[in-house]
Amino acid sequence: MNKEVTIKDIAKKLGIHHATVSRALQGSKKVNEKTRDLILQTAQNMGYTPNVWAQNFRNGKTKVISFIIPDLKHHFFSRIISMITEKAHEKGFMIMIFQSNDDPNVEKDIINSLISLRIAGVAASIGLRTSSTEHFDRLTKENIPLVYFDRVPKETICSTIVLDNEKSMRQVVNKLVNMGKKKIAYISYDGYTKIFEDRLESYFQNICKVGLSYAKCISAEQIFIADGYKSASILFNAPERPDAVICVNDEIAIGVIKYLKAHSISIPNEVAVVGFDDNPMGLVCDPELTTLSPSIDLLSESLLNLLLREIESGENIKEDIVLPLELQERGSI
Repeated sequence: MNKEVTIKDIAKKLGIHHATVSRALQGSKKVNEKTRDLILQTAQNMGYTPNVWAQNFRNGKTKVISFIIPDLKHHFFSRIISMITEKAHEKGFMIMIFQSNDDPNVEKDIINSLISLRIAGVAASIGLRTSSTEHFDRLTKENIPLVYFDRVPKETICSTIVLDNEKSMRQVVNKLVNMGKKKIAYISYDGYTKIFEDRLESYFQNICKVGLSYAKCISAEQIFIADGYKSASILFNAPERPDAVICVNDEIAIGVIKYLKAHSISIPNEVAVVGFDDNPMGLVCDPELTTLSPSIDLLSESLLNLLLREIESGENIKEDIVLPLELQERGSI
């Protein structure tokens, strides 16, 4: 196994002080051009690789941004990471990704690691089981910029980027009413993050605005297909059945479609179904799922710009950005 080449090895070979080598490798003008060129060429010939993390500890900053996300397998988060990695590279930053698996204890371990690495900034979407964000507060106490996105806390001093749930819910309710639907149900999720609270409140507000007497909401145990199926069984075994179902996300909606088809309930003639998130699985449903789709490009660009602004300014200037969703009308309405 080859020994790692150090600055002192280069200095010894050239017969100069290691501080001169260090300054040359950092591009310092204090080293004359001829000496600097000789040092750089020697370093290359000897296979020297700079220890970026060691440099970070000396100068107290990095060019690395970290993302803490609940689940990398989720299409929404994987698409954001894919797009933002490219955008960050163009601005001279690298991306480090951590997956919490919706576990607050894992989030705490990740945050401890990020503080020790002196990361430049953090973008986070909190887990489903995260009831308190005190562990995230450690980042701001260590002067590490933090921006929450999508699944954001109900209260925070940090900047946030969320989707316009109120406007989107209003658009869907109005669309269903114009189609003649009078019994519009909603399948929610009782989570700690603002996104679930906003969608639930918007449902009741907009049902009231259009003057419908039927307002039925049930909370799914989790946010997966099986939970949608189970929730649908509760809705459609009630004395008064809905003629439309809005779901907190697409996986719940796909579960509802599975239930309706299994019980020979016509979609959308008898029951219309709408989801949130634009999960690609919705395109292989029969019928295809109508959904509210976020602009991943706009979200990624807004998130990166907001975080870089805080990194460069060194200040926590709170800004709450709300981005639109677009209704993708397909066969389920």
